[in-house]
Amino acid sequence: MDNNSDKIVSPIRTAGAYFFCMLTAFIIMLICTRSSPLYVFNNWDDSNSYFTVGKSIFKGLVPYRDLFDQKGMMLYTLYGIASLLSYKSFLGVFVIETIAAALTCIAVLRIYDLYMRTGISLFLMPFTAAFIYSTRSFWWGGSAEEMMMPLFMWGMYLSIRYFKTEYPKPVSDRTLIIGGILAGCVLNIKFNSLGFFFAWMVMILIADLTIDPKSCIRHGCIFLLGMFIATIPWIIYFAINGAIYDWIHVYIYLNVFVYSEKLPLAQRFYNMLKIVYSHMLSNPYCGVLAGFGGASFIVMKSRWIEKLNIIMLSCCTALVIFIGGVELQYYSLPLWSFVVLGGVALGRIAEYLIRSQLHEKRMYVRLFAGLCSLFLAGIISYMTSMNTFFMKYDKDDMWLYHFTDIIENSGIENPTLINMGCFDAGLYTTCGIVPTCRFFQTQTIKISDVGDVQGDFIRNGRTDFVLIRDNMPEHIDDHYELITSEEWEQSGYDLTYYLYRKVR
Repeated sequence: MDNNSDKIVSPIRTAGAYFFCMLTAFIIMLICTRSSPLYVFNNWDDSNSYFTVGKSIFKGLVPYRDLFDQKGMMLYTLYGIASLLSYKSFLGVFVIETIAAALTCIAVLRIYDLYMRTGISLFLMPFTAAFIYSTRSFWWGGSAEEMMMPLFMWGMYLSIRYFKTEYPKPVSDRTLIIGGILAGCVLNIKFNSLGFFFAWMVMILIADLTIDPKSCIRHGCIFLLGMFIATIPWIIYFAINGAIYDWIHVYIYLNVFVYSEKLPLAQRFYNMLKIVYSHMLSNPYCGVLAGFGGASFIVMKSRWIEKLNIIMLSCCTALVIFIGGVELQYYSLPLWSFVVLGGVALGRIAEYLIRSQLHEKRMYVRLFAGLCSLFLAGIISYMTSMNTFFMKYDKDDMWLYHFTDIIENSGIENPTLINMGCFDAGLYTTCGIVPTCRFFQTQTIKISDVGDVQGDFIRNGRTDFVLIRDNMPEHIDDHYELITSEEWEQSGYDLTYYLYRKVR
């Protein structure tokens, strides 16, 4: 084939590979996330709270100041964009999740291409995505950790590529800026996941010390510039709205000094190891693949700095996420980005075994193998995802839509609502209601303001409807009467939801 033909075919192959990644992401997200059209609703309280805050941004409310929640501004903005696509459902969130998963799949493919032929990379990529997104760590779909997966995977690609193909040449400014921007996005989604990029930059500095120690400061500044670039939009936004203090106080101070457990350092490390071990047991496929991949990476023929890079990235990721003592299942999703190492090990074994048997020019063979892997990845996703049982439900089965019908048929124009006794249960979403109370839901952070402010709303009858779970607040009968209640089983718990309407 002549050079001109190569120039034409190569972009076509790349476009085809990226389309395959997007198709993989679509199919796996269709199965694994409750935001998918195959599910009646994503009833995860976390996702609903993000959606409530996100859509409120486009209604003029300012996060942290007007609505209290603890995640980063970039996450809320993504959910706000999703609300513009679909205001009362999670269809827009599904689109965002699919785009994020597609970017993750492309990064996985790029990592595999560093170690094996594209045909094997394309075959392994759907399995890798299926294992990651069907874990219990994925939970019900829409977590901050899920939105950060492409950031981790592309960060891993940049790091692995540099130490495998470029070192001992100095790292490029372009790589540093991109790495800094990725880290800045993590900072503005959920900053306790920054351990990965801390290690990422430390490894660059270690490389600098072996090449040109004088470049350390310059490279560090370029990386920080990238982080600053990713943060500029939020600085401008909060400055314009006079809410810089609220942003820093809620997102940084409360998360660091109030949310995490206060334990001795040794106890923190012990708890962290227990949590990581527990999460590996509850996500065995990813745990085994990540462990096997990491071990094989250490023993295979590679330079010491490549091995140190993987050790640093994985250890710092786990350390910063779990050192606070929080062991929620979905916290471990970033760890499963290291499943790609297991794929690298398996791909190298496969390449050694088949060698030239799968000739590069046999396009139809590679296409068939890729489609088979995608089909099998879909089956794996369906069989292992914790969410697929929820496909059997429709709107008539859910208390949420029964309550929504009552509110929408109440005759009240632009009704108001407060959610008490639980996290955002989804009624703000299905009714399209923007909260009028800063503490629009129960909070995990123990601050007295929550009960005081919500209590004031009840005592003074400041909303048209009140959604309550399990326990009745004081003074509820002063202005409200119960109009309906329903029981609901969720995650092994029997819950009762009550809907009150203001009558006096």
